Amino acid sequence: MYDNDQAAREWTKGMSSLSADEIVEYTTEMERVDSLNQATVFGILDKEGWPYHLSEKANRAIWIVIDHSDLAYRSKYLGLVKEKAEEGVLDKTDYAILNDRVRMEEGKPQIYGTQIKMAATIVDDDIAMQLCLWPVENPAALDSLRSTVGLSPIKEYLKTSSESIGQEIVWDKEKTVADFD
Repeated sequence: MYDNDQAAREWTKGMSSLSADEIVEYTTEMERVDSLNQATVFGILDKEGWPYHLSEKANRAIWIVIDHSDLAYRSKYLGLVKEKAEEGVLDKTDYAILNDRVRMEEGKPQIYGTQIKMAATIVDDDIAMQLCLWPVENPAALDSLRSTVGLSPIKEYLKTSSESIGQEIVWDKEKTVADFD
């Protein structure tokens, strides 16, 4: 299941060289794989709860299926993901990412600073689109909170993430959730 999920997303690495028709084709396949995986995983979770004695890869597959679902399912299983992270079945970073994503989609500031979003900013008196860190609930405590779940300091995260995607990610501590609407 994990391998199918990741294989269905492999095309995104070369997305800039694809035609619009190819993007639609690959997106349709990715959504088909997600739908099948979600039906399987959510059926198990709803009937039996999180299975015990799974491999690390199988536990990771369950998390990734939840992560790739819509907000309703992410919200529904967030508490279960937190429980499994506290038990050591999942990484605490998995919970932090899912929690921040749910909060962002609900229009709330994030806790751990894992989510970025494109936002209009003013650069040299012009409006430009820029990748920005989604607003954080407690900027002063961010690095401390990140360390509790095994995440690197925010400055390091922004630097390495910017380098890996080839575009600067800006953290404007003055931006609020309303600035992203």
